[in-house]
Amino acid sequence: MTKFSQIPQTVFDDVTGVILAGGQSRRMGRDKATLEIDGTSLFETIAGVFTGLFARTLIAGDRPDLSRPGIPAFADEFPGSALGGLYTGLKHARTPYVFVTACDMPFVDAALIRSLIEKRHEYDVVLPRTPSGLEPLFACYGKNCLEIMRRQLESGNFRILDIYPQLRVRIVTEQELPENWQQALTNINTPQDYLRLRKEKS
Repeated sequence: MTKFSQIPQTVFDDVTGVILAGGQSRRMGRDKATLEIDGTSLFETIAGVFTGLFARTLIAGDRPDLSRPGIPAFADEFPGSALGGLYTGLKHARTPYVFVTACDMPFVDAALIRSLIEKRHEYDVVLPRTPSGLEPLFACYGKNCLEIMRRQLESGNFRILDIYPQLRVRIVTEQELPENWQQALTNINTPQDYLRLRKEKS
């Protein structure tokens, strides 16, 4: 196992960072992208990591409030699902790959992202699998996924895992992930999750 470290970040010229921000945050009851941990919003934390890793970052979702020069936002063509957000990000990327993350992850780590992206060659999807299952919203996707995603969305099937049998998928096991991946893959779904994390950080 490798360790999380402060080694210099590398810009991946063939990968676009995609922040998924088109969800409704129903369980949270408020916009998760703007939740703050230690005075910084979840979106700003992720954007900071992504701009250090990728030559270009974009937002998948109709979020002009989050966009800025260098980080444009694109409304979902198929709104209402994470798969639709993945499709939006991949369609608008100018690179052969994207790395996506949901906007509700407070501890996104560059070392973990690098460990996944470095395995992208010869695969359409690279994603981690932990004891909790696959992590399709913290993963690398290639342009070959676009048509399969579109067909599935047009059929009304929004289940991300159903695209995988048609693609070359590299699953990265727990043993291959950097140490402390559990923290890096933490997400906030409910007010209780948010309160607990804020107490832990105080």
